[in-house]
Amino acid sequence: MTQNLATPPVVAPPRPWTFPASTTTTTRAGTPVHVFDRPGQYVATVRVTIALPLFAEPRELEGVATIMSRTLDEGTELHSANDFAAALERHGAAYGVDVSSDALHVEISVPTSQLAPAVKLLAEAVTRPAFNPADVGRHVTIRLGEINQERANAGYRAREAFSAHLFEPTVRRSRPTAGTPDTIRALTNVEVAKFYRDNVGPARAQILFAGDATGVDVAGIVDDAFGDWTSEAGPALETPEPLYVLGDRIVLVDRPGSVQSQLLIGCPGPDRREDIWGAAAVANHVVGGTITSRVDTVLREEKGYTYGTRSSFTAPRKGGTFSLGGSVRTEVTGAAITDALRILREARDGLTDKEVGESKDNLIRTAPLRYEQADSIAQQVGSNIAAGVPLDFADTYLAQIAATTAESATAAYNRYVGTNGLLVVVVGEAKDVRDQLAGLGDVTELS
Repeated sequence: MTQNLATPPVVAPPRPWTFPASTTTTTRAGTPVHVFDRPGQYVATVRVTIALPLFAEPRELEGVATIMSRTLDEGTELHSANDFAAALERHGAAYGVDVSSDALHVEISVPTSQLAPAVKLLAEAVTRPAFNPADVGRHVTIRLGEINQERANAGYRAREAFSAHLFEPTVRRSRPTAGTPDTIRALTNVEVAKFYRDNVGPARAQILFAGDATGVDVAGIVDDAFGDWTSEAGPALETPEPLYVLGDRIVLVDRPGSVQSQLLIGCPGPDRREDIWGAAAVANHVVGGTITSRVDTVLREEKGYTYGTRSSFTAPRKGGTFSLGGSVRTEVTGAAITDALRILREARDGLTDKEVGESKDNLIRTAPLRYEQADSIAQQVGSNIAAGVPLDFADTYLAQIAATTAESATAAYNRYVGTNGLLVVVVGEAKDVRDQLAGLGDVTELS
């Protein structure tokens, strides 16, 4: 029997997909436990998400949440830092921590056969940290060194300047999440321990498990580890609505010796509470979210200004942003900004059915791959909890995308992008860039 290799096989339409469902219990301390059973995922992730809005940090101690998070596993009431690390290694567990503008996330990934002892170690870090003076002091020193490195990075400088000029100075998000040298230097174990006592407790937490739960009493294991958790922390304060600075503006950050200019262009955007969140994602995909986008087609393919740019709508719990970022050759900085602004503004005239259809297909059909692994499920659900949306918000998001038309994508884009001006941040060699920006508007120059 011969096979006709000239005829491609028939590709069946994709099967319907929904975000994995969970079962929910609570620990004796009242903390919700959400179990996402994923048969065959023998490396499970357990994530503790704790409501912790950063505006709760004292102004003079900003960054204390970051130092606190990094020292949770640096010695506990039961183990030294070295002993704790050795215990994690014995059980094949990987430990991680992250601080966002709205929450603290602490997680382990571990073979399900080692789940019970690993979860006890996770609970130990979250509920019984020691905050030894030497460990806190070491992390303060590390953080100060990191700040020096970050200040040397063009991308970081652009993001820092973007936040500082997009938000009103009173808004916590206008300042670095992990603090500044002045606020970090002031931290000792006393301030870190007090911030922990005031802000971390079972009433603020939710615990997520994603992995193969076959034959495993996940709820019982988590309750055994976290059920006796007590805390002085009261309910988390609600995050206030952010205040933005509007209007067309250009900020130039001088970075002597730069051979490229780092660009970041943006404005306020929606957050996940708005029913246009999915339509905005489609519009972003068309305009700047992928290698085939309108911006990349011009700046990268046609003119060779850049290796690539990307745009995104991002949002914490309240108030989002739209931004387009990338680096371009110094000598074409002004031309690249001019083209980028033109493309962003022309997109307000309308997106096409073809563009929107292709973007919808990409966003919807890649969803099963995005959430294939247990850790990606736990991380997405933790993000949903921090943002104050349902655990299965991914289904709502995908339904919004599926319902998007060229008209609704254009309307979502127009609600924000360019409506109240665009902030342009340029990080580069000021003496070579300054004149290129002169015809684009008033420029605020920073050293």
